This record gives sequence, structure tokens and C-alpha cells, in this order.
Amino acid sequence: MLLPLNRCLRHAPKKYVRKFSSTSRASSKIGQSPVVIPDTVILTKLPPPMSKNPRETPIGSLQVKGPLGKLSLRLPPFVTITETPIPSSTSRRATVTVENAKIRQQREMWGTSRANLQKLVLGVTEGHSAILRLVGVGYRAMTGSGGRVLQMRLGYSHTIEMSVPQGVKCSVPTPTRILLEGVDKTKVNQFAAGIRAWRIPEPYKGKVCALLGRWRERRRRRTLMMAD
Repeated sequence: MLLPLNRCLRHAPKKYVRKFSSTSRASSKIGQSPVVIPDTVILTKLPPPMSKNPRETPIGSLQVKGPLGKLSLRLPPFVTITETPIPSSTSRRATVTVENAKIRQQREMWGTSRANLQKLVLGVTEGHSAILRLVGVGYRAMTGSGGRVLQMRLGYSHTIEMSVPQGVKCSVPTPTRILLEGVDKTKVNQFAAGIRAWRIPEPYKGKVCALLGRWRERRRRRTLMMAD
């Protein structure tokens, strides 16, 4: 009786199980690349808060402060960020490392922590933005209450009103364009996704409330040919 391959590998001793690739696992390419920190950005490592549960792993945070604001990044205990000066430059180089790159969880968080740090540094220096386009008959947008409320007409019988979250700046350059700006990229994208949810892209009529650069082409309607 022939057994499936997965059952054979499951019951076989580890010394007889061979991997498909003979090369060793490579380290995270994203995690190894350093992050350039401008002189206007200050990184401060904060200690983990006191926890009442002794079994809970303490998680510290890193505060990133820049000219546009400050953000915090949660760091696992096995992730370390080291700053080194760049010769003939006022900027610094931040390197992200982990204790043991052979452990899967640490290897995954290596690249994730580096990407999040890059996103926060970019946010406090230049900021993040998202542009939404309204396409439809009568689709309009405007702001009220000093820019803290977004009002939209998207083909419904009533006007849609959405409160702009803290840390996000909303403006309407034209009636069919919505510009979102903020330091935190997650907040900007979440608010943009909430706006987009009112009018998901429709492939046939083309009525849409979508992010600029993520436009889908319209589909052709199927026509029924009647025989004579």
C-alpha cells in the first residue's frame, strides 16, 4: 500500500527528511538594509510598561519625533535598533537586528520592524497623503466644521457625513477630489478605506470612489444577438 507523500514525511525521522533546497536560509534583505535618520528626527527608546501578568512578555516602544510630530513603534524584546553616524553628513544610520535570525518569528519581525521604522521616519519628516477620485453623476465632496467633517454626495438620497480622525487633515481641492494628509500612514489609509467603502469600484457603469492610482478599467457589457 502506497502512502501519500505528506504522511511519509510526517512519520519519517528528521535525519531522513531532506529539504527541496540545499542552501541555508538567507537573512531578511529588508531588515539588513539600514534606515537613514535625518538630523531633525530624534529616536527615543521607551521602557515597557508595568504588567500585572507575569507571564506576559514585556514589549517596549520606540518614539520617533520629527518636525511634523511624533509617533511610537512597538518593538519586541528580541529586536534592537542601533544608531551610527554617517561620515561627512549630519544624518545617522539606524540598523535593525534580532537576537537569532534562525527563529521564524524573529526573522519575520526583522523586516517588519525595519519597514515600520522607515514609514514612521518618513511620516514625521515629509508626511503621508492619499488622493481619492469621485466618478459619477452628481458625485461631490466638501468639508465642514473647520475641516473636521467630510460631506459627500455619492448617489444616495442623503448626504454622507464622516468625522475626520485626529491626526488626519482633509481638504477638497476640487469637488471630485479628496486629499488626505497626515503623519501616521495607517490612520490616513484607514480613513481612505472608510471613504472608499461607500462606493466600491463598479466595473460596468464606472461609478467609483477610489484612490488615485488604483483605478480599474471598465468592462464591456455583453450584448445579446437576436437571430432573424
